[in-house]
Amino acid sequence: MEKLQLLKEQFKKHAAKEYPNECCGIITKSFDYIPCKNLSRDPVNSFVLDPIALVRYEDDCWGVFHSHPDDEPTPSVLDGHKIANEEYNYLVGWEDDIYLYWFDKDLQSTRFKPLEEEMLR
Repeated sequence: MEKLQLLKEQFKKHAAKEYPNECCGIITKSFDYIPCKNLSRDPVNSFVLDPIALVRYEDDCWGVFHSHPDDEPTPSVLDGHKIANEEYNYLVGWEDDIYLYWFDKDLQSTRFKPLEEEMLR
């Protein structure tokens, strides 16, 4: 099975379990998904990745995923403010709509594009 399809299935399973809250987790460098706790005080509208998990996988973290249930599956303004650490990739989505997002310093804005298999290398 392709890495992207496997990740999408894992994202969907975790998102369904945490619904209506946003779920979040770590994607390892071998593209395994590690579900993590969302420590946000408002988990329906935001996420705070458990810092203990991030420290635990610090040397094996390819990226961070979070869901946007019942909402536009693209990065929010708040998501754009959270991507200060440029060594990780950031993903957001719901169901099969998964986006990679980043802060474009030249444009001074958050940009995103659909996640594709070739990005998982």
